Amino acid sequence: MTTRHPARLALAGTALAGAVLLAACSAPAGPAASSAPGSSGPASSAAAAPTPATADPHGTAGASAPSSGPGDGTGPAGASGDAAADARADQRAVRAASERAASFGFTNQVAATDEEIARTREENRLRRANTAGTTVDPARCKAPLTAVDWSPILLPDADASRVDFGSEGFAGTGTVEVAAVEDPRVVREHLADVERLVADCPELRMTVTDQDRQRSTFDFTARDSAADADSALVWTRTPAGGGAATTAQVLISQAGGHVVMVSFLGRAEVAGEEFTTIAEQLLAAAEGAL
Repeated sequence: MTTRHPARLALAGTALAGAVLLAACSAPAGPAASSAPGSSGPASSAAAAPTPATADPHGTAGASAPSSGPGDGTGPAGASGDAAADARADQRAVRAASERAASFGFTNQVAATDEEIARTREENRLRRANTAGTTVDPARCKAPLTAVDWSPILLPDADASRVDFGSEGFAGTGTVEVAAVEDPRVVREHLADVERLVADCPELRMTVTDQDRQRSTFDFTARDSAADADSALVWTRTPAGGGAATTAQVLISQAGGHVVMVSFLGRAEVAGEEFTTIAEQLLAAAEGAL
């Protein structure tokens, strides 16, 4: 089988955790094909390499030592050999989760560079400063929806790492992020924001106007995942006029002074029991390295 290398990552924000709910809404609503009949395992669905987050929020930084380092798209991304021994805690945790992902067949992997993380943080800051392009019905749900536009790499000045992963047979993208936490209140506030969204706004409709003044409307649902994590969210976004729905499962946990996020974005299958179990194991692998 010919291995397809994922395109060089062009991080744009919290695409999997929340940004994809907002900024990315004007992008195509997800992969086009469903799982192939008779597929066995999560890495055998349609056929896609890791897809860069569209144009929304997800970020990480670190200016001195390189972060996890760009992967070549054919195996666990990150440092190796002597470099691994000198890696930061967030880098070691992301690598542990990446290796666990590879054991499930997700061997196409790309790590975010420090420059991409820094750019993502700036894009997130600008987006949060101007939410006029997004309207939500009911209007009271705009605040909780906007609040979940967050992920670990967006923590300012924090040591952080991110790897996106996929496989030849998975029509979607998985992501793991790890960041050092100086103020635990930031994470607690995000966990509360997720709870508020699920409790108060499990269904809503949002309209996003992009920079070209093109409007896109989506029906959105949010619910708890059955996963064992500090926060476990499943959301689905469907074009109001019809079309393929996009589903995400996002797990967040804390360990060793760091926050860890594992996400899957794709079709409805990513919210199923199999992907929930995989996400829990990736989360555990990252936590075990901290």
